[in-house]
Formats: sequence, structure tokens, C-alpha cells
Amino acid sequence: MENESKREKENVPFYRMIMDDFMLLMFLGVTIYAIFYLLWGVMELSNIPTIPEELKETLIK
Repeated sequence: MENESKREKENVPFYRMIMDDFMLLMFLGVTIYAIFYLLWGVMELSNIPTIPEELKETLIK
């Protein structure tokens, strides 16, 4: 009986270990969401056109 339980513990697949750890799933969910949101924001900022020089000078004065 003990031998079977030891064998079952050794043969746990990797994906099952991840799915059983709810704190890891919560961390991955928040982290992946934050990374994609950050990348989306950087892409949006990189697409903003530059301010023309005439407008810059009128704003500075």
C-alpha cells in the first residue's frame, strides 16, 4: 500500500503540479496580464506622433 502511494507521488505530471498550486496560478495570471498591459501601453506611446517644432516653441514661450 505504501509503495503504491510513493509511486503515485513520483509520477505526477508537470502540468498537474502547476494546476494544483492556486497561488502560482494567481501569480501567473496577474503577472501575464500586467506584462501584456505594459507592452500594450508602450506600443501605444510609441505610435503617438511628435509635436511640430512651431507648436513646441509657442508652448515654451
